[in-house]
Amino acid sequence: MKTSISLDKELGAQIKKTAALTRERPATVVRMAIRAGLPIVANRFQEPRPEGYFADCYKKWPKERLELEEAMAQVPTGPDR
Repeated sequence: MKTSISLDKELGAQIKKTAALTRERPATVVRMAIRAGLPIVANRFQEPRPEGYFADCYKKWPKERLELEEAMAQVPTGPDR
């Protein structure tokens, strides 16, 4: 899909600078930036998952793993140990 976009001067300058640093074509830099940024943009518009959404996943863990997780949660951390 060929698409043209309009860039303001500041963004165009940033793309040129990044293209020079990476030695890639400006079009490649734009594609890389879009691919890197799209998940962030999409995440902004997704509803947060409800409380306990992943609870079923933890039920499948072996008993030893659950005991280890509980023990590790009790270990004090930070400078106040």
